Amino acid sequence: MKIVKFAYFDEFQCTGSECPDSCCKHWHICVNKKEYLDYKNKECSPKLRSVIDTAFKINGDSYVSYAEMRLKENGDCPFLGKDSLCMLQKEKGEDALVFTCGIFPRLNANVGEMAVRQSCSATCCHVTEILMKHPEGLRIVEEEYDGKNKYINSGMYSSNAIKRQWQAYPFYWNILNAEIDILQDRAFSIPERMLILGYFCQKADEYTENNAPHKIPSLANMLTDKELCKKIADSLKPSQSDDSAAIKSMEILVKMHRRIQTVGSGQPKTLFMQVMEQLNCNLKETNDKTIVDFNKTEYERLCGVFRRIENERTYIIENLLVNLAFSCDPQQGIWANYFTLAVFYNTLKTCAPVFLTENYDEKELAVALTYAVKMVINTKLAEQGTFNDFIKENKCTLPYAAFLIC
Repeated sequence: MKIVKFAYFDEFQCTGSECPDSCCKHWHICVNKKEYLDYKNKECSPKLRSVIDTAFKINGDSYVSYAEMRLKENGDCPFLGKDSLCMLQKEKGEDALVFTCGIFPRLNANVGEMAVRQSCSATCCHVTEILMKHPEGLRIVEEEYDGKNKYINSGMYSSNAIKRQWQAYPFYWNILNAEIDILQDRAFSIPERMLILGYFCQKADEYTENNAPHKIPSLANMLTDKELCKKIADSLKPSQSDDSAAIKSMEILVKMHRRIQTVGSGQPKTLFMQVMEQLNCNLKETNDKTIVDFNKTEYERLCGVFRRIENERTYIIENLLVNLAFSCDPQQGIWANYFTLAVFYNTLKTCAPVFLTENYDEKELAVALTYAVKMVINTKLAEQGTFNDFIKENKCTLPYAAFLIC
């Protein structure tokens, strides 16, 4: 079996108490029935036992989500000690952690039982820090599996498997490699790359839906022509005023904000609230539609901060987009994943600067970018329910995505 991963994958090591945005805070962790019973029967110190006895809330809905960690009032995990370290891991070792805690932020996906795709989620601040340290771009490596990963050996994966039954399965690597190549083509600006990628994903999705995924490799090969790609990007650049662009960006954020109120909890809600307050965003109801009112001057200032980051260190935005594209599940729709990337870019542009001070340092920038990642990933845009929200309003189109990007 092959392992296909980013070269940086082996660089990751949890920073523990030094992490500025700990995953031991605000996260609602579900445990399966076996994990729950193992905790209840675990031999441990009286201090740890007292925590275990009150740490879980039983859901009983299914074997997989049998129980849930009962967070403290401040959002901390019940096992998080005063030293900002996990009491359970300190006393019983890393093997005592539940699956979610043990594997995060690593993302393992089985690809047709012949390969495992490995990356890390930038919802972890240290992963974002690593991405910021690779100006040369992200490199993909392939190696033989050494048989040492306990989760892979147990068939436990943190991302959906790419199944052989998927119509475009024979062309999965063609799709993924083409997406990465487009996003890493530094002959074009980031917005231009996103427009070219949109063209590819729209066509690839159409081919798959029309039982013609065999056309995808030729499409990918065609888009190695830089002159053609330039024409595609130029043709897709929208003609819009700054006000029109701002309104479309804010409409998407408001929709995400509303969604997180019903399907999410904890930190993402707080992050969206901070953005909405910073932009003084309000909704005005009229007879036939809802109008988004916001501080356009502040919106333009925030976008200006982002553009400076993008112009001075383009590779950071590139790496964030590549990292997300690599870990997406195309079975939910090649186009759905692209639209998620477009919304992610818009969120970076508008929201990440909200979390920066005037004289921010590298740590603060990593945290701000991580917050923007969370705001998109935790609204589960590519999942059918959320994606349909955009489809119903005829906004899930390449021209609309271009409005968000440019």
